[in-house]
Parts: sequence; C-alpha cells; structure tokens
Amino acid sequence: MRPTNKIWTKTTLAALLTTAVLLSGTVPDTARLALADAAAVTAADAAVTGTAAAAAYQLTDNLQVEVKSLLNETTSEGTKIAVVVKLRSSAAKVAKIPDLELRARTSDGFEYPLQASVFNAHAIRPGTTEELNYMVTVDSRVPLDLSELAWYAVDWYSYPKQETLKLAVPVAGQAWTGPAAGFGDALLSWGTPFRLSPAVDSPLVYTPESVSTDNTANGPVTTVKVLVKNPSAKREAVPDFTVDGRTEGTVGTDQTVYSGKRTEASPLILEAGEQRYIHFAIPTDKGTVLKSFNVMTQETFRQMDAKGQVSASAYSVGRFGMKLPVVNGIAEFASAAMVENGRPFPLQGAADAVDPNLAVSLVELHQHVNEGEGYQTAIAKIMLTNSGELPTPLPTLGTKLVTKSGLTYSGSRQAGTVTEIMPQTSYVVSYAFNMPEEVQDEEFVLKLSDLKTAAPAVTTLGSYRVAVQKETMDLKNMAFYPFTVKLNDWELGFRTNMPSALNPYSPMTYTYKLGLSMDITRQEHVVVDSNFSKMSLELVDSTGKLISVRTLPFTGMNRVVSGKQFITFDNLKTDEQYYPLTVNIYETITTATGEAKRLVGVLKQ
Repeated sequence: MRPTNKIWTKTTLAALLTTAVLLSGTVPDTARLALADAAAVTAADAAVTGTAAAAAYQLTDNLQVEVKSLLNETTSEGTKIAVVVKLRSSAAKVAKIPDLELRARTSDGFEYPLQASVFNAHAIRPGTTEELNYMVTVDSRVPLDLSELAWYAVDWYSYPKQETLKLAVPVAGQAWTGPAAGFGDALLSWGTPFRLSPAVDSPLVYTPESVSTDNTANGPVTTVKVLVKNPSAKREAVPDFTVDGRTEGTVGTDQTVYSGKRTEASPLILEAGEQRYIHFAIPTDKGTVLKSFNVMTQETFRQMDAKGQVSASAYSVGRFGMKLPVVNGIAEFASAAMVENGRPFPLQGAADAVDPNLAVSLVELHQHVNEGEGYQTAIAKIMLTNSGELPTPLPTLGTKLVTKSGLTYSGSRQAGTVTEIMPQTSYVVSYAFNMPEEVQDEEFVLKLSDLKTAAPAVTTLGSYRVAVQKETMDLKNMAFYPFTVKLNDWELGFRTNMPSALNPYSPMTYTYKLGLSMDITRQEHVVVDSNFSKMSLELVDSTGKLISVRTLPFTGMNRVVSGKQFITFDNLKTDEQYYPLTVNIYETITTATGEAKRLVGVLKQ
C-alpha cells in the first residue's frame, strides 16, 4: 500500500480554509491560525511546497489531535505499526492528557492496541503542543490495510471491562509502508523548494541545487547538495532528516533504495536570514543510476523492559519524493557554458570552500602525446586571485575533464602548494589529466569540486566548457604560465673526456654543453615558488633514445634566467658520441601520481 501523499502549498491551504469559513460562517481556532500564517507568506514563499497537511480532530473540549506520522511496515519479522500524534491544547491552564488506549483498525475490522512510549507526556501546558508516540509489532507477514485510528476509554476495574470510543480518525492510504514505499507519480520536479512543516515545526526552506556521482575507495557515492534558508527572525536548527536514493525498474516501478546520510554533523544552527549548503551522501552499487530521492524524517519510540532499561526504536517516514536530473557526461557537456581563459568561474555555493575574495580562473589548458607511453597528458593551470586585504587559505579543489562523448578524466594536483595566498596576488595550481591518445577533443568541460567541506562526499562547484590551446611549437613564444620564454639563439657542443694518467684504463666519455640565449618575461602579481612547474631538457639521439636530462626551475638556485646560459649534460647513458642530436624542451609538473610533462619546443642539430 502506498500513501496518498497529498502535497499542499500554503497558498492552497489558505484558499481551502477561506472557503470553509464562508460556508460555515464560523472561524475555528485552527482555521484562524492557519489563515494568519498563510497571510504572512510572501510571494516568494508561495512557491514553497510543504508536507501534507494533517486534519485536526477534537479529542476533548480543550484538546485537538492530528496525525503527524504513521508507519505500517511489513518485514520478515512481522508488521510494525507506529504512530506519532500531535496534541494541541486550547485550555487556559495546564490540562491532564486523558489516559486513553490508541488502537489501529484495519479495513477488515481487526483492531490492534498500540503501546504508549514511556516518554509520552501526561499533561500539557496551555497553548502548547505535545507529541505522543505509539508502536506495536503484529506477528503477521501479510500487509495490513489500516483504515482508522481509534481512541478508547477503558474501565479496567469493571467486569466485564467497559470500553467507550472517544474518537476515530480515518487514515486510509496515509501510512508509510517502509523503505520500498514510493510516491508514484506525485514526485516534485528537481529544484523545487520545500519545507518540512507542518509535519516538522520548522520554517527552514530547502532547495536542491546539484547532484554528482563519484567513485570512492568504498564504491560509488552520489552527493545531493541542498541550499537551506532561514526566513524567520530567530535562530533555527536544521532538523535531522535524510535523503534516500531510488532506482527505477524496467516497467517504471521502484526497485532499489539506497540510504543517504547528511555529511554535516548535528546540531546545525542557522541565524535569522542565514543560508548555507548541506550535503547528503548516498552510497550505491556499481552501475547504479538513481532516478529520484525520498525526503525522510526520523521518529523514535522508547519503551522500558522488565529490568527498567529504556530502549529506543528508530524509524523513518517519507515526506516527499523528488525527481533527480539526468547526470552523465554527455548531458553535462551539452549544458555547460563556455568560459574564456582568464575569466573568473561563477562558482555555485562555494562560500564554504572558496573565500569570497578569491577569484578562480583557467589560464592554460594544453594537451601533449607522450610518445611510446600509450597515453597523452592534458595540463590545466588554475589561477586563484586574492582581491582581499588579508591572506586567504588556498582551497583544495578537485578537477575533472569531461569529453563531448561523456568520458570523464580526473585531474592530479601538483604535489606541493602554498598554504595561503597573500592579498592582491595570484597563485597558480597545475593539474595533470592522463587520457588515451585517441581523445582528440578541442573542447572539454572542466568540473571543479569541493573535496573538504562535505568529505568524504565530493560536491560540484561548477562545470564550464573550456577550449584546448593549440600547440604551435614557437621557440619565440614558449608558455610556462606565468612565464613566457623567448629563445633567441642556441648552440650544442661536446667535449671528449680522455682517460687520465692516474686511470689510463678508464673509458673515454663525452659531455655535451647547451648554450641558450633567452628572454624571460613574467606576469605581475603571480606568486611562484619551488612547487611551480619546471623546464626540462631531454637530450635524445636520432633514433629517439634518451641520452641525458636536465631540469631547471624558474625560481631558486640554478634557475632559468634571461640572457646567455649554459647547461651541461653529463652522466650520459652512453659511452659513444652521437650526431645529430635533438633537445626536447618540456614543461614538467610533479603531481601525486608522478611527473607530468608537456612538449613546448624542439631543437634539432
């Protein structure tokens, strides 16, 4: 059995109550309160969906009752029926809660008494609300069709005992039947703002903004990022609720449910008018595609055993179902907007991950085929600019490149970085992407993600289409951003090292000396340190055999400088003299997965 899950907005509720008032000529207390609440809703709030409105019923002259949560779950251990009711008092003083027995009725006439929680209140203050919890486990594996909840006054001291029905509330189709229950076609569209009220007394508004899936060491994890706003004039705590992901069967029926968990620890407090992001991580199986998710609120029933020990039984009740957007590389590529190099990326909800004074932009994206190694490397340089007045921590950003065909490649960040960026300066972080040689795309989608805020979940900050810069192999304009190297002239000579008189039997060796005449220019305000990429010179023979390598930094000792500079190649991997020789000029970056390099120039004898 599935719940009807009637989803009302406050605007609809106000209209219905107004009609009821006009027809009856009287204004009940509950209607007056609801009308006042609805009148306060702004135009923006009118589009916010609330949980199903529960009808209120008169239990006594001063007490009204409404059903907040109803569980009717059948498992291999039996059928669990759990009820949470809200009791409201209109009395002018503290009122005693009557000692009534609550029973669940089925459509075939059976009644099942429910046990009251040991924490249920016995009195209620004027103008307040109390929640009462009840539960029973029926030894039946056949699903029960609940039709009513009934309150009885039972006189246990008479014989036979006297039972008086005080109130019967219809609940047909309202029960949540467990994790496999769904909302059928009553799913909210992706991105619809919602509240948990009136089921949960909270004014907070939730708007799902993005969903992403990543492979972790423990398997795939889908992360849903939700924006929470506090429109009230006081502090509010985010209630403990969860998000469960759902797949869809071949005939449109829900088949598998994956439980999600909020990554932020409780309590989570929002000040008046504050907004922030929360994240729900949903571990799934490999190859799983989630189609929707359920918003679940938690209830707890407590009972006492024969030894006086209190035990708690927690369960969840579904409040909303929401469709998930199509998430795949092809769709991401098609929807991503083009961003030119050097222009700041518009980050989504990045306040927790990236300081507001930091601008993030792509300054270089190159591809290079690693000959003989079976793959190519794309190197992206991301610049972070601090426009503030204080040092700003360097954020830890994850990167991915997505091809037009939907293939995704993760970036490996340079091994070392600074910890913070000084005011009015920029810092460049390099990422290397290894991909097959067959990938010839001229454009990619660059995905930036936050690796820390919701760890271990990964949340997407934005997806942007970017263009690969064409490699021109121009020796007059070699790019090592923020450096530009202009090679004016070069020469390559060798020296023969004859055996010494002290060691006449040692082999004859050779040393090569490369002379470079260069002009090096640098972008202002971009900080460069020892972690920055380097210029690597590979000396190879006519067959492509590597003879020697020299690596030169752009900072520190033995760095590349403007003017005439000589580089000596010794420790050769040969005892022969070769001619002609070739010098391959690479930009090299040390990453967590090894060294990545990009060919920027070739010198041939």
